[in-house]
Amino acid sequence: MNPRKAGRNVRLTTACMVLALFTGVATAIPAAAQGWKPEPFVEIVVGAGPGGGNDNTARTVQKILQEKRSVTVPTNVSNKAGAGGAIALNYLNQHRGHGEYLGLTSNTLLTNHITGKSPLGHGDFTPLAIVINEYMAFNVKGDSPIKTGRDLIARLKKDPGSLVLGISSVLGNINHISFATVAREIGIDPKAVKTVAFKSSGQSITALLGGHVDLVVGPTSIAAPYLQSGQLRTLAVTSGKRRPGVFVAVPTWKELGVAAVIDNWRGVIGPKEITQQQIAFWDNAFRTLFQQDEWKKDVERNYWDSAALLSKDSAKYLESQYRELRRALVELEMAN
Repeated sequence: MNPRKAGRNVRLTTACMVLALFTGVATAIPAAAQGWKPEPFVEIVVGAGPGGGNDNTARTVQKILQEKRSVTVPTNVSNKAGAGGAIALNYLNQHRGHGEYLGLTSNTLLTNHITGKSPLGHGDFTPLAIVINEYMAFNVKGDSPIKTGRDLIARLKKDPGSLVLGISSVLGNINHISFATVAREIGIDPKAVKTVAFKSSGQSITALLGGHVDLVVGPTSIAAPYLQSGQLRTLAVTSGKRRPGVFVAVPTWKELGVAAVIDNWRGVIGPKEITQQQIAFWDNAFRTLFQQDEWKKDVERNYWDSAALLSKDSAKYLESQYRELRRALVELEMAN
């Protein structure tokens, strides 16, 4: 064989081997990355105590993710209550780049940032899903002299300082905004009402039943069993139309002539700096969750509306919500 031709063949063979090697590596890396799965566990962090709206939502998500094997490693709900959710956010923020840590959050993520109660806002995390929308119930104890929403309006107009309001988990959140909006609409300064913040909606209901507060504004899902048992009375809800089930006889504030249609979303965020492959994993997991009959039944049972937004739409939603809540808080003199 011609030595020059033989040399060319050797170089060609070597080049093909190198090309094949790099091609194999290039295809292997994305395949491995696309196969990311959380390990050795998943932790869902909740910034409130057990028994509240965020906690109930987190445990519903946890249950279905595990039952449907969307997540094959142990999944735990971790309650880190305190500082209006700031403790949970700080904890989640310490795990940047780790896709196995999730936070179950709500409007409080935005309102705390707007009011300056927390330096961390939605831009410091990775939006993964908006799972549900929920409306607020205005509740009194079952034997309260306040029988109706109109009674509450009359009491507030006569002597707002005589009423003690219970909310969770921080002043300026969506529960507080709901009450403040009603107060403003009827010509009352919401600051004239003594307001106590509890660590969870469950704790605020306990305080109401114990006679320590006169009124509690909180999620319909938390009020429902107490309304059914007669332990409390729901005066009105913040939805645009009546809610089903045990709330079917409860009027909306809109029906009572008060423009207060307000909802609270609950969503899932991850730490900052998680990868696109990790985001894709959670997109698939939540897409599957939203399709499950178990999820739809839980949504109905808890008087929620399913939002079913994945990561990209969740990011857009949080931006629009931030603008709307900021406007509401400025109007209510709760933010500058």
